[in-house]
Amino acid sequence: MQELLIILQDGFDSDDVTVTVNGKEAVSERGISTKMLLGMADEVTVELPAKGATVGVEVSSRKLSATKKLAGKPKSLIVSIEEGELVLREGTGREAFL
Repeated sequence: MQELLIILQDGFDSDDVTVTVNGKEAVSERGISTKMLLGMADEVTVELPAKGATVGVEVSSRKLSATKKLAGKPKSLIVSIEEGELVLREGTGREAFL
């Protein structure tokens, strides 16, 4: 197993967020809001199986959801709400916020 850092970044405002790995709930957070000074809302870590995974993120308070199939050894996943859409991007694992 390996860990994946999920960074909830821009566009969150008192939202309820659920993260799944291969269809099974891994993390559920309520009331997530982006801190404008930091440009980040929250960070969560999930366990991934050794051979690839599909990570899903649902923002139930806005009826948004998206999935991303990950291969290899991803370090991080960056999640934002942009123009009413949920956007998931693989990161480098070196993302840093003040």
